[in-house]
Amino acid sequence: MNLSLEQQLISLRPKLLRFARQRVKDDAMAEDVVQESILAVLEAPERYSGHSSFSTYITGILKFKIIDS
Repeated sequence: MNLSLEQQLISLRPKLLRFARQRVKDDAMAEDVVQESILAVLEAPERYSGHSSFSTYITGILKFKIIDS
């Protein structure tokens, strides 16, 4: 089964939110960085090369969004 990009993002959102909340300790900021990460993927889906899992890819984006926040 091959999920669409949107379906993958929807299914990963709870995991991403948990990850962000553990690191920023503020729910509003966690929501913001997760949304920024999802938006980054939606704006440039061609950047995902497939060398890692999609989960690893978006979690990496999220890590940098947290650092930049």
